Amino acid sequence: MRIVAFLSLLFLVTCSSPKQEVAVVPTGFVKRSVTFKTWPAMQMPTGSITLHVPAKYDTLLTWIDESDTPMGHKAKYRFVSSRGCLLQESGFYKREGTYCRDTLDRLTISTQQSSSAEESLAAVDRRIRYWGEVSKLKGGAAPILKAKKLQVINGRTFSVVSFVGGSNLIAEPYEQVTATTVVQAGLRSWEVALHFECKQADCGRLAEQAYTTLQSVKIDTTTHHSKPTP
Repeated sequence: MRIVAFLSLLFLVTCSSPKQEVAVVPTGFVKRSVTFKTWPAMQMPTGSITLHVPAKYDTLLTWIDESDTPMGHKAKYRFVSSRGCLLQESGFYKREGTYCRDTLDRLTISTQQSSSAEESLAAVDRRIRYWGEVSKLKGGAAPILKAKKLQVINGRTFSVVSFVGGSNLIAEPYEQVTATTVVQAGLRSWEVALHFECKQADCGRLAEQAYTTLQSVKIDTTTHHSKPTP
């Protein structure tokens, strides 16, 4: 009887214990985590981002893309194939020779200060108008919008925009998907953007791969560094 009672108690405890969720990594993807870096004399968010990226992105590039104003500086984290273009563009005006012109297949995560508290469709429309104005000033064609929406992913609101566009450095339009959210870190708001780009013979799966990656995105703003990373 004691054995039966013990087994019954063990069964009840086992059934009542919370189940641990196991994140399933899709076939062809790998789990990656990036800790946001801090640079001396520059305001950057603390925290990290975890996500699933295509396994072909075996290289991570990290740098500062400088602007003409300190608040416009972007920290960039780029997932790319080691056999792809490894240039790291920087500066308010991108010069020929510092940007990949031919083929692209990559995911770039950027962070910068934001004046917004949360993403909205109004913010998306302003961003699209800005992209069009910049393209026009630089002699290029305005991006062609394919889709836009707001989506809640793991508790955070993202704007997701898919479009065909380019720049004055890349004459031919190519497929792009940009997902943006605003996070609070310390007393400031920060924009975290994921920019998927594909300029290849076949970019038919860009939107599908971008969607798969986005469903896995988790941003943690509680991580702190013990000292600045140069």
